[in-house]
Amino acid sequence: MSTPAIIPPAPELGALKSYLPLLPPMIARKRVPFFTGGAISSKKLANDDWGGKGPKVRQKIGDAVVYPTPFFLAYLESQGVTTIVVPKI
Repeated sequence: MSTPAIIPPAPELGALKSYLPLLPPMIARKRVPFFTGGAISSKKLANDDWGGKGPKVRQKIGDAVVYPTPFFLAYLESQGVTTIVVPKI
């Protein structure tokens, strides 16, 4: 029997920190387009995973790949998040 991997501490989040309590504890790769409003595709994420540029932690549940939400949000921040607040005129 193999020793289970230990998940590292959750990363510090910046711009997307406020989303953490609103999201489920894990995000499935196939649902990434839903959670990003289509900004990131499942294919891009799979390619980034393969190239070592995806979220730092991923898990498999059966055939599905899932990401603990803090690590997924840290990945999104690494892609460049700009917050634009439109002023009232």
